Amino acid sequence: MAYSVQNADTHYWYSDDAQRERSVAVLEAMRTYGAAESAMRSRTQRSMGLGENDLLALRYLLTAKQDGRSIGPKELTAYLGISSASTTVLIDRLERSGQVRREHSPFDRRALILVPTATTDEEIQAALGDVPARMVEVANRLDPAQAKVVVEFLQNMRAAVDEIDAHVPASTPTR
Repeated sequence: MAYSVQNADTHYWYSDDAQRERSVAVLEAMRTYGAAESAMRSRTQRSMGLGENDLLALRYLLTAKQDGRSIGPKELTAYLGISSASTTVLIDRLERSGQVRREHSPFDRRALILVPTATTDEEIQAALGDVPARMVEVANRLDPAQAKVVVEFLQNMRAAVDEIDAHVPASTPTR
């Protein structure tokens, strides 16, 4: 069998099979983590009586609050990737349930910001239990170089997934 230059390039130090096995193992680990996180979100949603976008919105608002950022309806719409009408319905529902308050922005009285209530934070913490602390504990085991690699990898994977969405034609229905 003839050995081509292309084969020489791809098999010089490591076989394609070894690289493929590593890649498949990483992607499979990501899939199983994604499934576990999805199951955790489903349990949290059920225990709090929330829909998926409701919980995503609350987590986003709570994180922004912890970071000292104010989020308005427009930012929430962009984050969730839903229409402004759907966002209004979602905010109305969260406000009626006492989980979010609409307030005037301290920077522009014409603009509104969304503020999660203290009860919301307590409910989510109760539903999640010690899971967030355990996740931080796992992340703390990474040395700085490992953490940098993981963060860069996940950012690149997110960008790859976002790129896929960018190629979906506007007329194609999404699920």
